Amino acid sequence: MNLKLKNLPLNEELIQTVLRWENDSAISPFITPHYDEESELPLVTEEGVRESLSNPDKRNYFICVDEKPVGIASIIRNFPVLLKKDGNTAWLGIYIGNPEWRNKGIGKTVMALYEEECRRIGYQRIELGVFSHNAGAIRLYERSGFTQIGVIPHFTYSQGEWRDDIRMEKILSSVQG
Repeated sequence: MNLKLKNLPLNEELIQTVLRWENDSAISPFITPHYDEESELPLVTEEGVRESLSNPDKRNYFICVDEKPVGIASIIRNFPVLLKKDGNTAWLGIYIGNPEWRNKGIGKTVMALYEEECRRIGYQRIELGVFSHNAGAIRLYERSGFTQIGVIPHFTYSQGEWRDDIRMEKILSSVQG
């Protein structure tokens, strides 16, 4: 299996793929905040996907397995919700959109590729938010060296209850080891 992060040129097929992924009821509760108890899919519109994928403060990398996009890893500069605004922090956005590739153990490799790209660009720190009911992602981030730096209580409504947003960080060493 050949796993890479690729900055693919946008086309209609990719936009529709991302729209389908982001509105997939299997992962939406883990990647998209629901700010009220009545939120229903689709939460993400085609216009929202187009705007997100063309945001100048956001680098979108498609997670590709053997050249086929299966998810997204994004690096967001100056993200407004950062807990630590130091000018050297990348905000992590990441998910596996293709259901065939979820829970296949590629997360560790994707995280290593992501960190390598952040270092290459010059970031010294990564911050992320993960919903408290996303136990698999929390384990992945902890195993990748992230530590908890805060909690935003009652951040998203999911699976019949309000969930917290756990904030985590990883300080990147300047030299890869």
